[in-house]
Amino acid sequence: MEKDVDKLERARLARKEIIDHMDCDDCTEDYVFLLKQGGREFGMGLTTVLSMLAFAEHEGAVPPLPPEWWLKVSRRY
Repeated sequence: MEKDVDKLERARLARKEIIDHMDCDDCTEDYVFLLKQGGREFGMGLTTVLSMLAFAEHEGAVPPLPPEWWLKVSRRY
């Protein structure tokens, strides 16, 4: 299985910064990560990243984060 993962081209940040969309009236995300995989670029919103983190935490793939941290995040996003 490890070798299969190494063969996959992982998505990487296409820029060294997060795109700030806080002033955008048409956007549903405050922050967007611009990712690149192969020649394709795509955006992933911070709320999606946080949802994936919550799922990974629930499944035991990452250590639990303090409940206070999740409360602060949920109040902000």
